[in-house]
Amino acid sequence: MINPNTKRLTLSDFYQFHQITECALSPDGRRTAYIQKTPLKTKNDYTHNLWVAPTDGSSPPYPLSRGQRWDRMPRWSPDGSSIALLSKREPENPDADPKDASGDAREPEAQIWIYNLAQGGEAHQLTDRPEGVESFAWSPDGSRLVFAARDPSPTDSRYLESIRDKKSPGPLVITRVQHKTDEEGYLDTVPTHLFLIDAKTGDVEPLTTGPASEQDPVWSPDGHWILFRSNRTGDADNNRRFDLWVINPGNREVRRLTFGDVEARYPFFSPDGTTVAFISSQAPENNYALNRLWTVPLAAAAPDDSFPENLGSGWKAIGGIVADGEPLGPVDSARVYPVPEASTPMAPVAPAFDGMLEGPVYFDGPNHLLALASERGQAKMFRFGLQDGSLALLWPRERSGTVLHFDAAHGHIGAVISTPETGPECFAITDGDATRLSRASADWLAQRSTVPFQWLHYRDHDGEDIEALVLTPPDFQPGVPAPLLVSIHGGPMSYEAPEFEFETQYWANRGYVVLLVNYRGSTSYGEAFCETIRGRWGPMEHDDVMCGIDALIERGWADPDRLFCTGFSMGGIMTNWAVGHTDRFRAAVTEHGVWDYVSAFGTDDCHLWWQDDMGVPWQNPRVYYECSPMSGLDQIRTPLLITAGEHDWRCPLSQAEQLYVALKKRGVDTELVIYPGEHHQSDTRPARAIDRLQRIDAWFARYGGIPVES
Repeated sequence: MINPNTKRLTLSDFYQFHQITECALSPDGRRTAYIQKTPLKTKNDYTHNLWVAPTDGSSPPYPLSRGQRWDRMPRWSPDGSSIALLSKREPENPDADPKDASGDAREPEAQIWIYNLAQGGEAHQLTDRPEGVESFAWSPDGSRLVFAARDPSPTDSRYLESIRDKKSPGPLVITRVQHKTDEEGYLDTVPTHLFLIDAKTGDVEPLTTGPASEQDPVWSPDGHWILFRSNRTGDADNNRRFDLWVINPGNREVRRLTFGDVEARYPFFSPDGTTVAFISSQAPENNYALNRLWTVPLAAAAPDDSFPENLGSGWKAIGGIVADGEPLGPVDSARVYPVPEASTPMAPVAPAFDGMLEGPVYFDGPNHLLALASERGQAKMFRFGLQDGSLALLWPRERSGTVLHFDAAHGHIGAVISTPETGPECFAITDGDATRLSRASADWLAQRSTVPFQWLHYRDHDGEDIEALVLTPPDFQPGVPAPLLVSIHGGPMSYEAPEFEFETQYWANRGYVVLLVNYRGSTSYGEAFCETIRGRWGPMEHDDVMCGIDALIERGWADPDRLFCTGFSMGGIMTNWAVGHTDRFRAAVTEHGVWDYVSAFGTDDCHLWWQDDMGVPWQNPRVYYECSPMSGLDQIRTPLLITAGEHDWRCPLSQAEQLYVALKKRGVDTELVIYPGEHHQSDTRPARAIDRLQRIDAWFARYGGIPVES
């Protein structure tokens, strides 16, 4: 029964839903800085503000930034006296932010700003890069920072000014295979390089140059090296070979640490600076391959005298060009990826561990690593032993909650954790216990009827064990079947976790039983489970979802005559597949999905993914057609609401338009909702987030779902 002291979650509560997105511990571990995302109703926007809290919870957290801000990536200075962060703010010097080619004021770019905690007051702007800053790190002595930023040449700058002229934009000149990507739009050839900046004077000096990009700098503990990631194959759009290099900030000596066989991410130095830990799979172009935790000794780094003009060196072959008529078959012929000349002398950490490693990574003393790993539907924090191969679970020890982000310093751990009861909040983790430090949504959520998740286990028709999460309405009575709303997750390399999600809690509070299936292809259940669907999307995921529905009907929880389905991205793709392969749903909503993989190739930003899965469409048209949801068009009779973003380059608008017109021609009830200016996201503006839920609500109500209250 409903707790009389709480009330049901409603759409208006969305404006009270504040989320913690990332956290950073002070060097002594006694304070936590975190970013809080807050919706602004009157401005129809979000603000991202910096807060600070003591990690022992001895006093309430307090905000450092206020008002409408875009703050992210807080980083403490080595002495703990300052916090640097990336922020989009009006510049301190108005003359430093020139007007664009149209004469309009240019939107602020992300720059490094520093809060001096000892002196107090507002943040001080440190950088003034025309294209903004992407990432940065403090030097060990706190005197300098290294940052990564786009570095246009004079010719590049003139081109960028031309295409950004709102009144009379110049033509886009495309030369790259990866010519666009979601949120960024059409891509240019401007590289990202590393720069050093004096923390006091703001004096800047370039650290790297050349045609390739260098990203994500990390300083060694002794300050002798700066580590960075770079794809130097010369064909970066056709592979994912991100290697690790180190550069001496004094004499500019460069050494190569990995040798072309990895997609290195989240690198981190050991306390003594002799070892680097990172995450990578052993098959960089295979999206389904398991990411593992590796270490490599700094002493193994090889001198690289040809840097930065060394593109293509270190590989026997680069690849990226698909040859027609190869005898290997259309898929293997298309997998023409770099062949490195050497192997990285890296050692696996806990090689038997079957979870999917996620960043970040931190050394916990000389003999242990801290990292996140997704295991059976949860992101968990583990301590990995470097000497004995031990594995210790730190949090969570129950099957509720998931870790979204964490940081560690001086024996302390701070984490962003989401549970069904709290939403994403900042916690301190000690001896397996999590103590909440922030109260972003705690107060109002305590007054709402949030419902816990229940785990559902069943077998699909192939005998595979499948897990799903189920939410039931607050007043749900077992044995009295309720309408069922199936929400299919995206990815597909993702998973449903027992965390607070506004929309699923909203559906449950509306009176639906909500089913969230971790179908085959989901991560966190081992590599074989994930890779099963490689190159053959559709039938297996669909079977796993339908078997989950049957399991709930057999329990008497779901009304077989009131079934509804929705999904976003891959969830939209699988909704498109579902309505072409079953008539069991009264209505469905497909959001930002793909309909025809042939026409998606080259119009979305996933060509390398399609190529690795199925080859290229002109060599493998049959498989492209059979895997596409459009292959089931003549079977669709389910009323289908279609949503799309005008500027979605992951699942382009044209895919939704093709589906919509095809259904209209066949006389199927359908509507197409296009969100102007929107990318591949569902909640870039609060009003957008609420509008989509209202439309889904009304669509299901129209076809026998729970009536919408006026």
